[in-house]
Amino acid sequence: MGPSRIEKLTDRQKDCLRLVGDGYTSKEIARLLDISPSTVDNHLHAAVTVLQAANRAEAARFFRDSASRQKLPSQPESIADPQKSSNLRASEQNEQRSLFRQMFTLPLLGGKPNQLETGRRVLGILQIAVISLVIFTAIALITSGVLAVFS
Repeated sequence: MGPSRIEKLTDRQKDCLRLVGDGYTSKEIARLLDISPSTVDNHLHAAVTVLQAANRAEAARFFRDSASRQKLPSQPESIADPQKSSNLRASEQNEQRSLFRQMFTLPLLGGKPNQLETGRRVLGILQIAVISLVIFTAIALITSGVLAVFS
């Protein structure tokens, strides 16, 4: 398998192979890339065919190995400057989702057991509790309104 085969892969196929190499399932990859699991499987099947690999794991290993062997072009001094790289880390931290947004998005379903750290697990439990409370309150209000109209 040569580097020319890697160049034939689409960006989406490369994304899927990277995630397979990280241990994600098709459903998890689909959730991350906002596509269907069957589309993920199609991308992976095409990548396996292009790379002439036996399976998706072998294709992902080959893709990861070839990516680590690629030579990077020389980079300008501004990128190598440690002061600027610390500014980049700070901007990445600012892009993290706010607590409000985390609190009102549904937790991911499925996945591996004990996959989340304790803080994330507690946040997921709180999310489910808040959503359940809102639904229960809505049902109670609707029921009381219907009973008031028919009484």
